[in-house]
Amino acid sequence: MRNEKEEGLIKATNTFAIELYHQLSKPEENLFFSPFSIFTALSMVYAGARGSTANQMEKTLHIPLEQHHFHRALKKLLRILGSEETNKDNELSIANLLCVKEGYDLLEKFLWSIEDNYNAPIWKLNFSLVRESSAKINNWVAEQTKGKISNIIDSIDPEMRLILINAIYFKGMWENTFDKNFTKEENFTLASGEKIMVPMMRQTRNFTYLDDDKFQILEMPYKGTLISGTTKRVNMVIFLPKQFNKLPLIESQLTFEKMEVYVSELREQYMQRVRVFFPRFTIQISYKLTKALSDLGLALVFTKNADLSAISKEPVIFISDVIHKAFVEVNERGTEAAAVTAISVVGASIGPRKEPPVFRADHPFIFLIQDSQTKTILFIGKVMNPIE
Repeated sequence: MRNEKEEGLIKATNTFAIELYHQLSKPEENLFFSPFSIFTALSMVYAGARGSTANQMEKTLHIPLEQHHFHRALKKLLRILGSEETNKDNELSIANLLCVKEGYDLLEKFLWSIEDNYNAPIWKLNFSLVRESSAKINNWVAEQTKGKISNIIDSIDPEMRLILINAIYFKGMWENTFDKNFTKEENFTLASGEKIMVPMMRQTRNFTYLDDDKFQILEMPYKGTLISGTTKRVNMVIFLPKQFNKLPLIESQLTFEKMEVYVSELREQYMQRVRVFFPRFTIQISYKLTKALSDLGLALVFTKNADLSAISKEPVIFISDVIHKAFVEVNERGTEAAAVTAISVVGASIGPRKEPPVFRADHPFIFLIQDSQTKTILFIGKVMNPIE
């Protein structure tokens, strides 16, 4: 059972996930990102923040704990989430990296926090050698994401002092895989009402399922990995409006508290046979998050008034960029997903029914990829067009 500190931290990461979802969501566009990756990268910056800058970060990230206890709690969560054992079908890995401009001195306490709490290697790079330094960072990113994201740094500004990076990778095989022979081209209705043909997977199996008056919720589990005698499992949870054009209404009412209630109610249901129709899709997307994070209240850290005095003795350093790239592929076997966040810091129901319910995802929907043990939202997205 998780203690109060761990519960508070997970609530913070998931609240941040939903709030950032609202900032990034655009009508009729696919969406996919890893809120946990972004939260972790920002937390590394928070280790060096003080004063009003730290206060803003605490408010925006919903940090419920004093600095030291927060980083220790996140260290424990990172250890729980990261796979100790993997197999060819299932893997969840999270990695951090700190790159420092050669000759630039960081404060010992900050270095210790990054190494100890985030298990991040610290590279000293000659940032004036732009091609070589960028290639080394990008090769690390490609290695951590199994090649799904190969490029996070295009160039290095001469004023850059350090680059903090978080990479998360997930590969999961469905507990119940879809038979490729049953996948057929079917109509998918876009938000505009236009119909397009998409590859629609199908199966009838036992799933955890909830029917609300406005939408259906389905949980599709991935195969578990046995770690220290406990089965570690990740699930996809899908929120499907009952009408093709009602996703904006559900989005407008979506809060962390409501999502928690729905997921809790879902997990109280008996498993039942459900006829599932679900599209194959791939989303690859990138974001510059400075504006979205500023709009959430994290503005000071992007200005010359930022107080990052616990990072170095240099009087004026601030974040210049927060770049996030994400990839997800969903098919008959399962899901592969990856995301990378880079932050640049510069100076200056009961029993089965006779007729199983039908869950037909043939119009826009929201989905989460969530760790079942901690309830941490690892990835979140929405599919407006599966073939876009």
